[in-house]
Amino acid sequence: MTTLIRILAAAMLAAPSATVVAATAAPATIRYIHKVEDAPGETVVSRRSGFQEALGAALARQLKRPVRFMPLPRKRMMGALEAAEGDIVCGYSPAWFKGKVDWTLPFIPTSEVLIASRRVPPPATLEDIRGKTVGTVLGFQYPQVQGRLGDGFVRDDAPSLELTLRKWQGGRFDYFLATGVTVERQFASGELDAGFSQLVISEERTGCALARKGTLRVADVNAAIDAIEKSGELTRLLRLR
Repeated sequence: MTTLIRILAAAMLAAPSATVVAATAAPATIRYIHKVEDAPGETVVSRRSGFQEALGAALARQLKRPVRFMPLPRKRMMGALEAAEGDIVCGYSPAWFKGKVDWTLPFIPTSEVLIASRRVPPPATLEDIRGKTVGTVLGFQYPQVQGRLGDGFVRDDAPSLELTLRKWQGGRFDYFLATGVTVERQFASGELDAGFSQLVISEERTGCALARKGTLRVADVNAAIDAIEKSGELTRLLRLR
């Protein structure tokens, strides 16, 4: 009997200790996926990674969790989310990035633009390029253009926007599609020469896709987004794009 009492007493003393250990366990690391270029022979992390990593770090601070960055080719990102190999991808919209994921509120301003070479008259509307070849990125969706042109949307796909730009500069086609911020960056860096014309197709805000079986919940990430918007931090982050 004395032995049994001693065993029970030891178990009672150990129980609070186990509770403390569980309560102080480290929070799960956020697995933040961002894009690397997936063109043949190219393994350089996309220049957007500066913005992506700063945004991921800001969200992690608000969520009080560590973060690990996972650079992946764009075509593998959705599969990683659906398989819960990563937790979050930011800077996309459901129309472009389709899959079985959950979405935060949109908060990153972006625009889709059509760039025309100096060899052709500046297009006034999308209808002006009906039936003409347009440089596009393989696997990427262009719902606005597809919806308005239908079969008249003639794509010439490349594995990355960088290769699309090279083909356009080489005279393969006279038009290509990109985001406005990408065009601004390419022009500022000298990759895109002056003389082109630009037609804004759409302006919207993008958000973050979350793995349904991951470690993040939409409400928590939305609260973190709201905090970095109200603090003014988002404005600073957007300058990194």
